[in-house]
Amino acid sequence: MDESGSDIYLIGASALDREAYRLLLSTLLDRIVTVDSGFAPTGIWAAMRAKPTLAIVTTDTASAEARDAVQMVRRLRRETRVLIVSASVDLSVLSAWGACEIDGYVVKDGGVEELDHAIRGVLGGSTYFSAGVEAVIAKAREKSNGRLKLSRRETELLPLLARGMTLREAAMEMTISYKTADSYRTSLLRKLGVRDRIALVRYAIRERIVEP
Repeated sequence: MDESGSDIYLIGASALDREAYRLLLSTLLDRIVTVDSGFAPTGIWAAMRAKPTLAIVTTDTASAEARDAVQMVRRLRRETRVLIVSASVDLSVLSAWGACEIDGYVVKDGGVEELDHAIRGVLGGSTYFSAGVEAVIAKAREKSNGRLKLSRRETELLPLLARGMTLREAAMEMTISYKTADSYRTSLLRKLGVRDRIALVRYAIRERIVEP
């Protein structure tokens, strides 16, 4: 991918932080931010009309709104590359990002030079992850991909059964027939490789789908 003329979209919760990164990118890396927004869907929708080449997401957490923002960017324009810039190397944060389609994750401690390498790498069509980060995200991504094999209805049924609902109660909650729910349960158990409710509950707790 040719870097020339690359349009950068800056996403961050704080307008002040976005302005700071805008200045950093322009003064130290000679990169121009063409559009920016917070995590709100309306802001992302408007910004993506500019068809940015790269979306830089500045966040020290993996909050639901930040992850939803990344997923929205990917849905609206598959060609837009996504780079996370964060101070966090916390295992839970990295694991959460593993469920998202990102092209890079650079830790702020690496400084401006590493950020420059990350931007160049991602714009060049490859990926860039700070040392020690990629393995954690890759492992989480493997687990996430396993979950994505479940259908929407199977995904809905799993936490209901794991929380102790009977199949009939779960069917009522999902507004489907008992017979249909039974079919989903059979398929769910097969895909997860478990044989009974106890094993299903253990899986749900281990994968943090429900609290123990």
